[in-house]
Amino acid sequence: MSLPIGLILRLLVAKKPLKIQGLRTIAFYKKGRVMSSQPPYLSRVKTDLLCSMSICFLVIGCGSKGASVQTPMGEGRPSFKTASEHSEYIRHIPGSRFVMGSDTGEEDEGPQRSVLLSGYFLHETEVTVASYAACVEDGDCEPPAVGGECNWGRSDRVDHPVNCVSWYDAVRYCDWAGGRLPTEAEWEKGGRGEIGWPYPWGDYPADCSHAVLGNGLGCGELSTWPTGSFPQGRSIYGLHDMVGNVWEWTLDTYKAEAYDSLPEKDPVNLVVSDRKVLRGNSWYYSDPPLDSRMSNRYPFPAQRYYPYIGFRCAFQGADDPIAFDPAGALSSDIPTTVTHWHVRNDKFAMSEYASRQVSASPEATMVSIPAGVFTMGSDRGQHDERPVRTVYVDAFEIDRFEVRVSEYAECVDSGRCVEPYSGGPVFPKEWEWRNCNWSIPERSDHPINCVNWSEANVFCSWVEKRLPTEAEWEKAARGDDGRRYPWGEEQPDCDRAVIDSGGDGCGRETTWPVGSRPLGASPYGVEDLAGNVWEWVDDWYAYDYYSRAPDKNPRNEVAEASGRQPGWATGKVLRGGSWADQATSLHSASHRLGYPQNVDPDYTVGFRCARDVIP
Repeated sequence: MSLPIGLILRLLVAKKPLKIQGLRTIAFYKKGRVMSSQPPYLSRVKTDLLCSMSICFLVIGCGSKGASVQTPMGEGRPSFKTASEHSEYIRHIPGSRFVMGSDTGEEDEGPQRSVLLSGYFLHETEVTVASYAACVEDGDCEPPAVGGECNWGRSDRVDHPVNCVSWYDAVRYCDWAGGRLPTEAEWEKGGRGEIGWPYPWGDYPADCSHAVLGNGLGCGELSTWPTGSFPQGRSIYGLHDMVGNVWEWTLDTYKAEAYDSLPEKDPVNLVVSDRKVLRGNSWYYSDPPLDSRMSNRYPFPAQRYYPYIGFRCAFQGADDPIAFDPAGALSSDIPTTVTHWHVRNDKFAMSEYASRQVSASPEATMVSIPAGVFTMGSDRGQHDERPVRTVYVDAFEIDRFEVRVSEYAECVDSGRCVEPYSGGPVFPKEWEWRNCNWSIPERSDHPINCVNWSEANVFCSWVEKRLPTEAEWEKAARGDDGRRYPWGEEQPDCDRAVIDSGGDGCGRETTWPVGSRPLGASPYGVEDLAGNVWEWVDDWYAYDYYSRAPDKNPRNEVAEASGRQPGWATGKVLRGGSWADQATSLHSASHRLGYPQNVDPDYTVGFRCARDVIP
């Protein structure tokens, strides 16, 4: 958004803060220090403005040599701030083209394309608790949910991002502040710039030196951090926390194929729907390299309140090219007097539970998989899924469902199996303590979880079966037509699999009874091969195993030396993804995960058994 030279000159000589095209009153800020309405240290800012003839915070050094230099990580760029005592800085993002999406990430990130955006401003940090409180005090915003790691009502977290807010809460606040939520395109450009970096700081993978991530939950703090705690993670425009701290609501309605049809200029999907897009990853459990990429998209119901979700606002003014009607959007908001975040989310997800719940426990049976060849691996997945090859597998049988709590209990009663962990302080957050299904009577039909590979192996031996090999598991999941998911090519959703969509476990925050998603069955009728719980298989993990495995009945029986080089091993192999996984690729039939075989209790891990067919 270029400003006329007359307005620039007014800014330079202003006796009081000015109002720009519908924005709330602003004042000069630079490098975290407030300046007066006629700042004493404005000479460099004046030079920048006069050189660019617009408020364009990408140009510095129009000095003796007249050179324009792009400043790394926003260093030295001036920014504005709304006049509210607790409001955030805003940074200008100049109008230009940038590369949006990815052809190597998740399916919904493509096709990668060049997009033209008008200029706009973004909050430099996520909206804080203190800033949001001003809107609540004005009577224009509803209080966020509370409880657990929700930051609202905690005096020690006023400078943390406000969280436990719905999309409607974010829309209401941004409208009060004189802006709106950023579009997906505006958010992504603010994070990666015109260069198209995968992360705000460049190509280096996300870690706790750059962002507040789920490594150790909030990099060891088990919560959010104050906004702007990792300045080395800033984007090229000086924006903080574009990765981590909290996922951020964007304006767009989610559509997996949106990039195929949206316009090239100022794209946005405003189709009425309760499914919106989150960006940026958070302090909570995640896959930092995968979920932290600027192109990653996370579909989420608008009426949800989670400790790992917040937002920042965008500002355009009277010439906003995005025709968004906040009043119309807010008409779909459903008021609630419930305050605790867990209870709020259960309230809005309850109707979904009823439509998907199985009425009776299905019979535990086995499915026959015929001998023959199938396509194993994928060129679209991770490097350890390559090369794609044709593999022959002898006939076998595999459990139709994951092993249930009730079945595992019989083995415990016999004295052959040990009781799995039943939850408690071993997990860092109290709400996780009930995620292990053992000893919870109402979950007898859920998959047994919190079991390691050895415990799974003992159970299968007790029922005169064994764990399936990687090849057997993958053939049972994808059949002989090379499909990506057990049901076909369509992306995972809560109609087909129990995944992290609208919250873990499709909003239920735990596993579901086995067989709850018959629409997700494989070509052979095997269920829950995507989602609910990860499943142990017999093989040892090796990164390059597919490049050297036999083409008939492959099974890696060797535990190889650790070390990050071709052939490195990390325990046994898990398959299928779980109720706590958002990334669609994790649920593909070809995805492999190496995991310590005797790991501490993990409530996302279970298993099923297989057996040979005797001619």
